Amino acid sequence: MADETQNAVAGAQTATQNAEVDTSVKAQEESLKKNFPTLIGYLYMSDPDNTNPLWHHYVMPVFDEKAYEELPWHVYKERPSDDLVDPLYSVKSGGWIENAHDAQSQILAKDHAKIAQLGQSNQIHTEQSEMLTKALANVTAGQENTQKLMMTMQKTMLQIVGQNNNASQTNNAEPTNNAGQTNK
Repeated sequence: MADETQNAVAGAQTATQNAEVDTSVKAQEESLKKNFPTLIGYLYMSDPDNTNPLWHHYVMPVFDEKAYEELPWHVYKERPSDDLVDPLYSVKSGGWIENAHDAQSQILAKDHAKIAQLGQSNQIHTEQSEMLTKALANVTAGQENTQKLMMTMQKTMLQIVGQNNNASQTNNAEPTNNAGQTNK
């Protein structure tokens, strides 16, 4: 068991040394996973007062579920976002925040890109809405024309029916009149 503990400590030191090259959370996790294939997860330590940026978001391997039960001071289950250059846990905000001042421009650039995408999306939706409005206007005009045509057809049908009624009344009346004239 002593060998396992010494190997774990030596592996942690190696992983920490490898992670110092790239201090991102993702790089630390990959290094730990490579050095400790039996780990079951990670905890994240954040020491805002440490001058070494690695300690602002230090990744710790977890080998047992009990590690998640009671967390020591400055240790969190929540993983920092990969978008953060120098993540730091803020108790005030209850989550990970950006600590690097030079990263603010990167964050603003990403936000501006998202705003531009939303603007383009809004423009596309406006164009689609205009097309739908025009199509609806065409459908409405077509329905009006159809209604006018139906009214014209009704008038024509009434005229035809009226002419047939007049013609049949004329035909019915003439034989009766002709029959009366023959009796005279």
